[in-house]
Amino acid sequence: ENPKPTTYTTPITTPTTNTYTLLQVSTHNNKSDCWTTINGGVYNLTSWIAEHPGGEANILKTCGIDATAAFNAQHNGQARPASELASFKIGTLIK
Repeated sequence: ENPKPTTYTTPITTPTTNTYTLLQVSTHNNKSDCWTTINGGVYNLTSWIAEHPGGEANILKTCGIDATAAFNAQHNGQARPASELASFKIGTLIK
C-alpha cells in the first residue's frame, strides 16, 4: 500500500480594496451606524463613538460626512489618533 502523497496548496490571496462614494458614506450617519471619510479613507467609527477621549459628540458630528478638515485640525498629524483611526478603515473613497 502506497500512502497518498501530501499536497500543499498555497492560497492565492488578492487584496480587495472596498471603495465607497461619499453618497454611500452619507447613508451611515447616526450613532448606531457611523461611517466617515478622512484623507481619502472610509472608516466605520460606530464602535469608537463611546470610546473617543474627546467625547461622543465630536465623533457624531462626523457621521456620514467627509471629516478630513475636522480630523486634521483637531489632531494635526499626531501619531496616536492616526493609528487608532487606521484600525477602523473599511475602504477607500472614490469620487
